Amino acid sequence: MRALTFQSNGHVSVETVPDPGILQPTDALVRITMAAVCGSDLHILHAGEAFGFQPGGRLGHEFLGTVEEVGAEVKHFAAGDRVLVSAGVCCGECQWCREGLKASCERMSMFGWAPRLWQHGGDVQGGQSEYARVPLADGTMVKIPESMADRSNEARLLPLIDVMSTAMHGLTAGRLEAGDDVVVIGDGAVGLSAVHVARAMGAQSIVCLGHHPDRLAMAERLGANVVTAERDPEAIKELARAATRGQGARVVVDSVSNTASMEAAHASVRSGGSIACLGMDHFMGKVPAINWYDQFVRNISITGGLVHMNRYIPHLLELAESGAVDPSPMLTHPMPLAEAAEGYRLMAEREAGVVKVALLTAD
Repeated sequence: MRALTFQSNGHVSVETVPDPGILQPTDALVRITMAAVCGSDLHILHAGEAFGFQPGGRLGHEFLGTVEEVGAEVKHFAAGDRVLVSAGVCCGECQWCREGLKASCERMSMFGWAPRLWQHGGDVQGGQSEYARVPLADGTMVKIPESMADRSNEARLLPLIDVMSTAMHGLTAGRLEAGDDVVVIGDGAVGLSAVHVARAMGAQSIVCLGHHPDRLAMAERLGANVVTAERDPEAIKELARAATRGQGARVVVDSVSNTASMEAAHASVRSGGSIACLGMDHFMGKVPAINWYDQFVRNISITGGLVHMNRYIPHLLELAESGAVDPSPMLTHPMPLAEAAEGYRLMAEREAGVVKVALLTAD
């Protein structure tokens, strides 16, 4: 089959790789019909060797498709089912999964991520491929409702797997309630998703801070009341207060999570509010500085973290099915799987108008 592979730092290419198959009785084999390039995939593009990748390693953790085959112990899926596949493997049975803390699953592994952390035998499976073996299928996959199973709905569904789930994770960790005010820092796919999910969850005022006029325009389309490219913390503080009746935001979602964005987060948050850190630079050893004095004297909660795999997908599916969310505008650049390396380049170089690349396989 054909798959997008890591070759060396800065170089990925679509190659012919061995076809995957059922290895364990809890596996499923999925024919992938749409996948996405995630901003976190760019970390692997630039530094995959540090993640343990060798030439030929498969990439991608956002994908959906059709079940081709299931192992003898798979109970909830059958050939022909249309499914969303979690960004990572999770068993659904351990103590952490039962508590909803699926990122801490005892058997968690990420698709297309760090090979040294893969614990399910065979090659690390990647979603930017024609097929993928899905370990622990009953805990890892989510069935697409019949009303949305047609391929015409895939662009509405694909972002639910990671970026929309990550956004809901941050807003949930920040204890967002209907009527609350939200500030979102960052206008990438996670930031835009946070705007969209906050609107669906009933936020009153939503401010989006970013640096790209086209993406800020999309933030308005997805539900932001106010957008700005302002970078000065004092100016951000004034803008946030003006948009939230003088209080500041109850929930700030920092989708960047570096020192500058955390400074903006502290400027935006109200006393007693929450800052949810969702940025992926933690994997690169870049830990943002937090104003612990401000956290202490104003009782600010610092929360966020790695998304809990498919915990939020069922709720997001309900919102998508009802029409409350439609994240498809974020998939700005659909292209064939064969052009995946070009999709990486477009995102890595931040070409104007590019938010997320969607990779399409043949029918």
